[in-house]
Amino acid sequence: MHMHHSSLTIDGLTCVCNALRKASRSVTRFYDEKMENTGISLAQFAVLRNIGRREPLPLMDLAHILVMDRTTLYRALKPLAREGWIALDDGHGRAKTVRLTSKGHEAVANSTDAWHAAQRSLVERFGLDRWATTETALQDLVTISQEATTQ
Repeated sequence: MHMHHSSLTIDGLTCVCNALRKASRSVTRFYDEKMENTGISLAQFAVLRNIGRREPLPLMDLAHILVMDRTTLYRALKPLAREGWIALDDGHGRAKTVRLTSKGHEAVANSTDAWHAAQRSLVERFGLDRWATTETALQDLVTISQEATTQ
């Protein structure tokens, strides 16, 4: 049933956070199933890919890019280091930087086709224009929520 915007109220809406978490879990599950034969999860792929795009990358910058607090980021990096996919190096002062190892570059390369297949499948079914609008709206939500937490 389509509701007209004039009849919407804040109290009548689904919780934004719960709706996004449900969508995130479902989409993550979809990507993970498409990528299951690669030996890497979507979450690992996302971290590795972001590192590979900007390496060597200060951990503070990676946390900002991924919108993660440092503790969560460190927990996410531990299995990647254990697999030999990343290397942590000393940066400026006490800061650390992260980079992909050759094994990490290989893991990303071996998973990219499966990721592209998942991406293509989901976007084609959802609609390219609709996804572009949704992506912009999600970025706006990130910005708004980050600004609100710093006030």
